[in-house]
Amino acid sequence: APPRRTRVVVRIMRALLATPAAPLRLRAAGRASAHRRASRHVVRAANADGYTGGGIALAEDGRRARSSGGFEQDFEIALGGETPAPVTAKFEPGSEAVIVTIPRPLGIAFEEKTVGIYTQIVVDEVVEGSNAAKADVKVGDILRITTAVFNVPGVIDVTAWLNPPKSTNCKAFYVCDQKPFDKVMDAIKSHAVPVDTPDGPVEIMEVGLVLERPASAA
Repeated sequence: APPRRTRVVVRIMRALLATPAAPLRLRAAGRASAHRRASRHVVRAANADGYTGGGIALAEDGRRARSSGGFEQDFEIALGGETPAPVTAKFEPGSEAVIVTIPRPLGIAFEEKTVGIYTQIVVDEVVEGSNAAKADVKVGDILRITTAVFNVPGVIDVTAWLNPPKSTNCKAFYVCDQKPFDKVMDAIKSHAVPVDTPDGPVEIMEVGLVLERPASAA
């Protein structure tokens, strides 16, 4: 069957400028980032580390070679608490792990491709002059992780069942591997929903992405 191609440039750009999108209803915690400059960090060295802005960082000494080839890379994602959330991704031989922080609107068209029995969400187009182009996103980059806004339900116990606490919109992340295309797009669009902080709702003005750049494009 031919790959499913879904153009989302207009839909994403409009959703990230307005507020009709809904947060994902998953558990997470955190608050918004305030950075605006597009940035990029490529993992090549065995001990690469450092923050790129936007809340996603490379874990110190977080790269390990795999016996089957390629490598594993640990990331740390700042969600507003004292300790960042850890997440690990596996990368193919010769590929690069690329972290980008992109102000909204992004200017990216994604498509879903099938490789063997697996699906990948791949950058199909980067709009010329867009924030994604300034962050050096390339056609063929594979989307692995995105920041997002999750809706976390309040904790309900026996004393609160008559007046349950309200849910909270929190900064989070979404691992895109083998996830439905629409769910991943919803995660990107969820940045249009302000996160709840002790100082009130705060809008997230940028999106953090972890991309895999295949050897053919590196």
